[in-house]
Amino acid sequence: MKKLMVLTLVFMLAACGSTPDKQQNDKEDNGSYTQDDLDKDTEGVYRPSDPGKDDDGVEKGTRDKPTRDGTVENKPDDKKEEPKSDPKTNPDPKVENPKEDPKKNPDPKRDPKTEPKEDPKKDPDPKVDEPKKDRTPVITSFISRVSSRMDELENSKLWKDFLKAKEKFDDRVDKGLEKSRDDKGKDAEAAWANAIQSWYEVRYVYELFLHVNWKASKDFAPGAGLNFDDLQQYTDEELNSADCVHTYAAYELAEPEMKEVRQFQTDILKYDLVAGKVFTDAKQEKKWADEKKKWQDATEGKFDDKDIKKYRE
Repeated sequence: MKKLMVLTLVFMLAACGSTPDKQQNDKEDNGSYTQDDLDKDTEGVYRPSDPGKDDDGVEKGTRDKPTRDGTVENKPDDKKEEPKSDPKTNPDPKVENPKEDPKKNPDPKRDPKTEPKEDPKKDPDPKVDEPKKDRTPVITSFISRVSSRMDELENSKLWKDFLKAKEKFDDRVDKGLEKSRDDKGKDAEAAWANAIQSWYEVRYVYELFLHVNWKASKDFAPGAGLNFDDLQQYTDEELNSADCVHTYAAYELAEPEMKEVRQFQTDILKYDLVAGKVFTDAKQEKKWADEKKKWQDATEGKFDDKDIKKYRE
């Protein structure tokens, strides 16, 4: 439309600017209006740079055309294609994930070089129970050897002297009980004083018997009993040791005899009025002072050298 108006204006200017003589000459020369005539007449007039677009730069045929009722029919805008990105210049990190170099970043879970090796010797599987060693032969042998050694110790001089001291103590206790029933006076006190003196004597001989017959190491602890279950606490080395057998036999032989000796303090000195009175009397204590001192030293490992030489085999 604008182009048509421009052409019309050009023709009007050309007509006004031309003289009748020139128009007459032109008609006479050519007889028609040529393209050269148009270019000369329209020199300096605006023309669109792109012939495929209207004067306002809009492509031809893209404007909305009015409908019959005068409204403009809007066409849906065509979706413009987004420019495709060049993977070389602008790679999409969501599409292409960079591959990890296994040499630079190895997976410790899959790399056997980085996995710590388990030492089966240091960390055995606790779920797997090792088969228990059958200790029946070594324990049975220990019991048999201890019993045999007890028979041998019963024939020793020290054991016989221990039994004499024990028998003397029992006799004096019986006399003290008898005097307490019949007489509450000086005779009963004297009987209990003698019994207390023998009580310290037999206790000393017991300590001496264990000391002379102690062949095992100092940390060896006898007294579990001669039965299979209790002897499980000892090692095979201890059960096979001849020194442990000898020590255990001496303890098993003397310990039962000491039961009545220990009951003298808990049953008689505590509940018998006369015996308790004598035991706490400072004057009466002089009668058994020497025996008490020897026993106290023996409990600390101190013995008379003459006694050691007398009974040392």
